[in-house]
Amino acid sequence: MATREPPHPDTLAAYRALGYSAAPKTRSILRGKAQTLEQVVHTAPDLAQLSAIARDHQHRLRAIGPLLPVTLRHLVQSGSVEGDTWCLLVPNSAIAAKLRQTLPALCAHLRTKGWNVNTIRVKVKSPT
Repeated sequence: MATREPPHPDTLAAYRALGYSAAPKTRSILRGKAQTLEQVVHTAPDLAQLSAIARDHQHRLRAIGPLLPVTLRHLVQSGSVEGDTWCLLVPNSAIAAKLRQTLPALCAHLRTKGWNVNTIRVKVKSPT
């Protein structure tokens, strides 16, 4: 086991100024317990549910991508899904108006792909 070298005197002085009488103990590093992000997400039920929702939104956007004008594809984002209603988010009202013209075709296309979507709402994102 490797030995730690003592802290630098300036570091100790800084800790004393903060009210410590000695350098705080560090956590031991767990070796051999590394997990991928996917493993962590699937072991936590809440994270697994969020991951499934995000994946569903990505798949829906990918499914309607070919039906959207090329100039609008990167501007449309997925919003919430509530029952048979899906919300799409766009940056301004001009894009929302253009997108609303294609909503019946988008709904029909999603239904042919297996999603129960009867209504798509288009919302303009507020500037942050």
